[in-house]
Amino acid sequence: MIRPKVVSIFCLNTFILLGAIFLAGCTPTQKADTQVPADKPKIINASYVSRPINVPSIVAQERKLFENEFSKDGIEFKWHNITAPSNQLEALAAKSLDFSNSLNYVSAILAKANGNEIKIIASYSRFPKGISLVVKPDGSLKTVADLKGKKIALQKGTMLHEMLIRALSEVNLTTQDLELVDMDSTTATAAIAAGHIDATILPEPLLSQAIASGRVQKLRSAEGLIPGLTVIAVRSDFAKTQPELVRRYLQVHKASLDWSQANLEEALGMTAKQNQMDIKGVKSLFPVFTFEMNLNQVKNDLLNSATFLQKEGMIRPNVDLAKLVDELVDPSYLPTE
Repeated sequence: MIRPKVVSIFCLNTFILLGAIFLAGCTPTQKADTQVPADKPKIINASYVSRPINVPSIVAQERKLFENEFSKDGIEFKWHNITAPSNQLEALAAKSLDFSNSLNYVSAILAKANGNEIKIIASYSRFPKGISLVVKPDGSLKTVADLKGKKIALQKGTMLHEMLIRALSEVNLTTQDLELVDMDSTTATAAIAAGHIDATILPEPLLSQAIASGRVQKLRSAEGLIPGLTVIAVRSDFAKTQPELVRRYLQVHKASLDWSQANLEEALGMTAKQNQMDIKGVKSLFPVFTFEMNLNQVKNDLLNSATFLQKEGMIRPNVDLAKLVDELVDPSYLPTE
């Protein structure tokens, strides 16, 4: 026979247990393991670079491809005319820019090595034949070795900088053997014409224009020295929180490439108008450029470049280059078709 006191304790414990189960059922459900998707942004910001002859971006802007695609979600798409790689990278770091188009690969490597969290999600173009070391046309400088002790201007921390270092290394010189001035290509073109500098490295179309005007002559092409690669980059945090928007961005870029190929005459006409160039000049330069999105060769190019830059002291010796490149290049957003 169970004593009343024991019965009351049993009943009390049972009540408490049932109450706990009931309350547990009424408490808010715990968060699911799956990550809650981030809200879509109100604005997507991308850099706009029309030169040298960036046909895909020009076509996309003229036909409002990005604006039309993202307006489906009520998202405003904004182009920002930011041509200098350093300014593009600063804007990415400040989160005032989400995508960087036509970013040169050396700037991307150095930015990542210095803690700027970006990802290369597609190749944009290659044009090593469209870049050249040039000198004054007076015949005083005939070889790269003749640059010793001379004043050379170019934009530091870019592929032009790497090209110079590689060209000098072929003749056992370094940048310490000359005076190197940090200057953008347009300013450098005017400076060499005025006799303020002895040499510079110019990309197209400045290269052809400067040669045609008689202001410079070619000394050494970038072919065989650097890949002349530009890429599409995105902020890492944007890619992490908005992967579908990144994929759609690249799908629109691909649509621009496809349209340009199918309507080449019209696309080159748009390019000539946008860059204020003669259509004949655009047509002659177009074959120098390869516009493609695949990243098949990019990792090897970047690792080769990063190894060289580290050796030259432009990347800290303790940086793991293989890891840097692996984290920098992400092909998972590329269109599958």
